[in-house]
Amino acid sequence: MTWNFATSHIGHDGAGNLTLEVCHHRADYGNRFGGVFWLGTPPPPDGTPELDVCCPVCMADRGLTVSGVWGGPAQLTCVCGHSWMPHLIGLTPEDLLRKLVRLALSSTPGPGMPLWRMRADHDAEPPTPLRQAVHPYVVEASRALNRREWQFTDYENYVASGLLTKAGCRVYWDAASLAALATEKQTDEDRLTWIHVNVHALEEYGRMTNGRLGQFLAGCAVALRPAAALTMDDLEPGKTWSGMPPVLEDAREALGNVHVVLTAGATGEVDY
Repeated sequence: MTWNFATSHIGHDGAGNLTLEVCHHRADYGNRFGGVFWLGTPPPPDGTPELDVCCPVCMADRGLTVSGVWGGPAQLTCVCGHSWMPHLIGLTPEDLLRKLVRLALSSTPGPGMPLWRMRADHDAEPPTPLRQAVHPYVVEASRALNRREWQFTDYENYVASGLLTKAGCRVYWDAASLAALATEKQTDEDRLTWIHVNVHALEEYGRMTNGRLGQFLAGCAVALRPAAALTMDDLEPGKTWSGMPPVLEDAREALGNVHVVLTAGATGEVDY
């Protein structure tokens, strides 16, 4: 996935912390809203020295263009035409690109002025298509439940209920719980932890459960194994309906499909 965007200023403190100002031009809002907008991240704490990232040829520290492929090194281009790969204290070029993209996309723009256009290829697939990997197991189980070829035993109900409880899923929600859920704020780190916990739970319950449910859980656990290895560095920003990084949204929806099957089997409400 390729990124290319212009900046006004890039600063760092020599310890891996960056500041960023983005010059964002929008001419499609008419005369009233068109123009150049400056978006910035918070400055370093008081007393922390800030170093400017500048061109090694002309020493310009404004108007640099950042480009690169996610997971690869950052490439900076100056207005003088010189391009180079920056090596900053406390940051590799690969980490620099990741941090600059995250800072640019998380900077707070003015009303109605999103920065999604900095992303070059909006239609790229998530790097780990976990929904596709788990799809065959979900389809097979759903068909068996719908056709009444599979009905959960008391033990399978117990196992399914344990997994759903661990995932924070409820069959029935009261108004107060729904209101609390709507206002709950989660970070990407919180969501990643939830994914790790639930993938490990699938593996654990799959090992200790016999019969058809055990096979279903074990198959889904194998399909979702890449999710257990995800780190924060894998959460490349991108345009998704939820605003989450694509790979994170993919993993959550894949686990959600497994939980739908467990809910249907445990409740008997399989006509979906």
